[in-house]
Amino acid sequence: MADVLREYGAAPVRVFVVWEPVLATDWGNPGAAMTSYIPDPRAIHFWDPGRRLSALYGGPANLPRLAATQKAGFHMKDVVWDTALVYPPGLKWGAPATLLVAPVVKHRSDLAAAL
Repeated sequence: MADVLREYGAAPVRVFVVWEPVLATDWGNPGAAMTSYIPDPRAIHFWDPGRRLSALYGGPANLPRLAATQKAGFHMKDVVWDTALVYPPGLKWGAPATLLVAPVVKHRSDLAAAL
């Protein structure tokens, strides 16, 4: 994501980075070492220890309904993670995204095209 933001430095976008515990090493609020992976000022970082956003999305079983186009390259068991959703400006909460990709690192060109 950081590379895409760097490449499109003038793009009027807002990025919400939601960190949640998924792996055994995800034990607390991400510090500067983690948030530095996406240092762009258009990115806002959140810590979601209860994985509430994943639950609001309906979990992995609901992925097909979250976006018009999905490119998910791995199976998520019980939580939505390593996923990017792209929404056009002005969309209301609950409307589907235009694009869903997972894992994010494998879909750089799709994210860039969405900008």
